[in-house]
Amino acid sequence: MGLRPNHPPSDLHLQSPRARIPSRLSDEFSRSSPSENATTPQRQKFSLPTFLPTPSRLIQQLPASPASLLLSPLLKKDGNDKSLNSSSSILNNNNDETELIEQIDHYFHRRRQYLQHNIDVSLNISKWALENIIFYSMETLRRQAQIQSESSCSYLTPLSAIRMVYTMKYQQGSGVLWKGCFSSLILTTAETISDNLIDEIAPLNHPSLRIKHVILKGISSFLLIPMYSVHLLRSVQSDLTIVNHWSPLTIFIEPFQRILGVKTGFYARALPMWYLISLSLPYFVGRHVLQYFLNQSFYKVREEHFQKQEHMNKSSHNQFETIDDIECQLIDTIPNLVNRSFLRIEANLFSMFLSNLLLYPYETVVNRLFVQGTRTIVDNLDKTGVGCVPINTRYLGFFDCCRTIVETEGCQGFYKGVGFLILKFGLIYASAHCLKLLIERLAIIYTQNTSELSKFHHYVLSKQEQEPQQNADESN
Repeated sequence: MGLRPNHPPSDLHLQSPRARIPSRLSDEFSRSSPSENATTPQRQKFSLPTFLPTPSRLIQQLPASPASLLLSPLLKKDGNDKSLNSSSSILNNNNDETELIEQIDHYFHRRRQYLQHNIDVSLNISKWALENIIFYSMETLRRQAQIQSESSCSYLTPLSAIRMVYTMKYQQGSGVLWKGCFSSLILTTAETISDNLIDEIAPLNHPSLRIKHVILKGISSFLLIPMYSVHLLRSVQSDLTIVNHWSPLTIFIEPFQRILGVKTGFYARALPMWYLISLSLPYFVGRHVLQYFLNQSFYKVREEHFQKQEHMNKSSHNQFETIDDIECQLIDTIPNLVNRSFLRIEANLFSMFLSNLLLYPYETVVNRLFVQGTRTIVDNLDKTGVGCVPINTRYLGFFDCCRTIVETEGCQGFYKGVGFLILKFGLIYASAHCLKLLIERLAIIYTQNTSELSKFHHYVLSKQEQEPQQNADESN
């Protein structure tokens, strides 16, 4: 990001003087290019980590540090032993040099590992906040548009969705757009915990454990679908009709009341919860599996393209004149670290959007069956955004709902509210890309202001002082 080798000393803010590397060390380092070590197959191997990758997994993805390449050929043994004193001094210095090389290798691995881990965490937390909190309002309006069978507006484009967002905010305030956000966080947390446990027990990338993974995902979905039904009602219910304040315990209590039939007398048109669970299981499990394979395919293609582009843009040789220039090499790798982390964000967003889009008609039918018979009153989304409309549907089942939608609304009835879905993921991607640039700049500033190379300067300075003495001894 604008930094090149041989940068001025003010860029790194090091308190120690810039130690100039002896001439023979510079010659030795010019024969060993960092690009040669970075293109080895072992270093190029990259695996998709989980939500928060462990540091030990990141160490093996990092190329050899230029510091080790700089200081490893500190003293080259001459084939013609000129003197016994010079060879013995070389042997005495080898142990110190080996220890110093190990310390510098540890320093660079630790720095790169720390940067990569923090970049991954920052991008994942930013993406999670954008998806579940900041742009949650798109999800509320999308579900309201899905279940309104008598609405004349389908909201198939992002432009119509933007107009309705502005209308709802102007008519009822900003709070109406975040209905059910707290219950959504509870449901998302429970789903994330269950998915992490399932991945630890039976990873989906192992062919022998895929059936076990699908079975465990079905069990977790079976337990979470009743909570989803309560969250769905809370997110579409109009604030103008809510009398009692919603309690966080409702999402845990009300599902069991409906399963046990406590509210059967009040919800005469409501379909049995067991029937709704059996319809929802294929949707949630299928979306999970489809999202995984789309994620893997998209990430593999993008990673291959990224490696080719990185190889084309790689410089041939870097000449380092001072030990401070080693830190510049680390700073130059920060954009690549950020881009690699953002590849996972891109793959995850693409897989989520495409899986939701492909299964959108099925989700529309399931959501309408969940809301039927619950006496839910939603906001009126027909142009004005003023007032409320009740949900008065009499679907007999899944196929009857599909037939009624085709007869009364046409095929576009299955995609009502899809414009909010497109708008949501478009805003998430644009915001995540802006945050990526910000995180990249902050990582560069942090690396410049926290350099620890000053503790290695004294070694090169001592070598620089010993060089004239050794040359004089060899000449004698």
